[in-house]
Amino acid sequence: MNIAPEAPSVTDADNSANWWQNFFNASDDAQVVCRRDGTVLHVNPKAARRFRLKPAADGKYAPILKLFVPPAGRKISQALASQTTFPVSLHSIITQLDGRPHALVDLEIVPLGAATSVITFKETTGRLRLEAHVQRLVTAIDATPDVFLVTDAEMNITYVNPAFQSATGYGLEEVLGRPDDFLRAASEAEKVFSYRENVKQGREWSGELVNTRRNGESYFVDCTVSPISDIAGNFMGYVACERDITMRRQLQNALRVERDFVQSILHSLDGAIYSLDCDFRLTHANAGWRNLPRSHGGLQFDGPPTIGRPLLDHVEDPARRGELRLAFEEVIATGRLQENHYHSPDGRRWLTRISPWIDGSKVRGLICNIADQTHFQELQEQLFQAQKMEVIGTLAAGVAHDFNNLLQAIRGHANLALMQAEVGSPLQKGLEKIDLAATRAAEITKQLLSFSRVSELRSTVLDLNEVVKEATQLLRRTLRGDITVEIGPALMPVRVKMDATRANQALLNICVNAQDAMPQGGHLTITNTILEPAPELVVRHSLPPGQAYARCSIADTGCGIAAGDLAKVFQPFFTTKDKGKGTGLGLAIVQRAVREAGGFIEVESKVAKGSTFHLYLPLVHEELSLAPVTNLTPLPNGKGRVLVVDDVDLLRDFAQGFLEMSGLSVQVAASGAQAIQILAEPNAAIDLIFTDYNMPGMNGVELIEQAAKRWPKIKFVLASGYLDDVTRARLETYHASVLSKPYDMHDASELVLHRLADAKTTTP
Repeated sequence: MNIAPEAPSVTDADNSANWWQNFFNASDDAQVVCRRDGTVLHVNPKAARRFRLKPAADGKYAPILKLFVPPAGRKISQALASQTTFPVSLHSIITQLDGRPHALVDLEIVPLGAATSVITFKETTGRLRLEAHVQRLVTAIDATPDVFLVTDAEMNITYVNPAFQSATGYGLEEVLGRPDDFLRAASEAEKVFSYRENVKQGREWSGELVNTRRNGESYFVDCTVSPISDIAGNFMGYVACERDITMRRQLQNALRVERDFVQSILHSLDGAIYSLDCDFRLTHANAGWRNLPRSHGGLQFDGPPTIGRPLLDHVEDPARRGELRLAFEEVIATGRLQENHYHSPDGRRWLTRISPWIDGSKVRGLICNIADQTHFQELQEQLFQAQKMEVIGTLAAGVAHDFNNLLQAIRGHANLALMQAEVGSPLQKGLEKIDLAATRAAEITKQLLSFSRVSELRSTVLDLNEVVKEATQLLRRTLRGDITVEIGPALMPVRVKMDATRANQALLNICVNAQDAMPQGGHLTITNTILEPAPELVVRHSLPPGQAYARCSIADTGCGIAAGDLAKVFQPFFTTKDKGKGTGLGLAIVQRAVREAGGFIEVESKVAKGSTFHLYLPLVHEELSLAPVTNLTPLPNGKGRVLVVDDVDLLRDFAQGFLEMSGLSVQVAASGAQAIQILAEPNAAIDLIFTDYNMPGMNGVELIEQAAKRWPKIKFVLASGYLDDVTRARLETYHASVLSKPYDMHDASELVLHRLADAKTTTP
């Protein structure tokens, strides 16, 4: 209650009715006017009723101190007796009635002047309720893990809760009276300015801040700053509530990294990946569709995939749409992956992998991965061809072994007979033809072995002009009569280094193909030229600059080769001939032979006009190799003890025959096991083992390994039609010599005698 400072004196109040008397009597609070000694002068109706105050007969009231319990009375007596001119408030004062405690009140003592004061009794219920509410609020704030701080109007901290100290590491005495910018990282200055300006204007601010703990560690908070105003709207400060979100930020960052990782994987895949919901509507698409044609896997897109649109709307072919729908429904129902193959009209082959999109134990939708399998299918076909080549190589090796054994026997016995035949007699000529036929048959086995890694080249320096002449002579007896052959040799010898048999075979294969391309007859031209390849050929085939090449060109006037088939003509088993009329191996043999000689092939062709095959071979400057001739000179002679090991009786007899003609003592064995038995006999004396490689049971290499360990002074010669690098390396360990079959008996005798020259008699 506010009373005018110039209130009239009590005497005046007793004598006249003043304006404040009405105000005093109408107050909702109990009020009493008294002197400093506690004498009551006036009581308003509210006080009279509350404390049952009645004036005595002389019109005076009981002293004011009678209304309070003694301890409270002393406080009031002191307050009245003080000379202060300011109001005094006393809280939670206990009043009494009839000598017993009555109520708890708050007192406000206001000096009136002239040594009088007005005492106002206020109910404490509202205040206590408000204090309890505030206490509960403070308790809640103190218990929360969130940080609270309160500032005054100058924005200096006046209150922080316990969580503030735990989160920041600062003690209470370190922060009171300071602005809160010491908490903020240097990067947050703009945000600090922003929230201070907002609260000054009565607006709330929310956002993320980077704080710094007392130890210098940074952490993230989600902060709300709210202004505090009085009842008149004047700014009194602000309250800031902060929640540490460092862990949340770390989790968000981890989720972002994981999401970006998954997205990177999806976008790195070559195929298009579409995710669908259970209604087959598109929910996501990776960037793979950008690298594919607009039409892929049976889908047709005119622009980017539209999220929310059913994927099947992009399938124009009703049959394809139904096929995909059935696959989608089956994956949704079973949760099992489906693979769907599609061959598009443009020749591409597509694989659609339909996987379930599983959320927990529920199928939430589908993941469709559409990939172009065209190149993969081509690689598969190439692998299939390579596997067939490997099988052929294995078969060729086996056939060559058996065939070489027979040819070795034929040639060997023919040569033995030639040595005994009369010079110039018909018998000699017949035996020479047998030897020539066997030699040519042996060369054919080399063509079979050209598909096997075990084939062995015998490169010699040839005159390509002579190769063309020899091949032409054979062609004129081989080709149909309606095919004319014309050759154009170079003006000088054309020296190339190549296996002679393969050179002839390459020309024959191309010419036979040319004949098939001219069913109505035609003209075949073979010309040789020395030149430097054009620059585009140098780049295309990575040739050394300035290298001279011999070019053999075989041109025909046949039907030509279609543009789509031109790149396939050298693939093994590719043929455009009718079934049963071609194997597709001829040009593959030619290409391999030319490549092994360091060359390459170019083809020119026009449909209905003919084709030209250009065989480029590096030009060499070495002397021409001499053509082999049948050796009818006597066998070299020497001494030594030889054990011949071969499972074929014809070859054992032949080897025994020419070695004995060379003056050697020869024993024979039909197997590796039998050879070991002979070597182990007490009286055995063997200087050299002459063995075949491929024998049942123990082969020749295994025989050499066992014999070398037990009888280290024995020398070894192994005869074989083919050996791989691993086997040759094993033989080098025991210093064994290798004789290629079919071999000439003069060469074999010289090799055996050479090995025996350093050998000493061995007595096992």
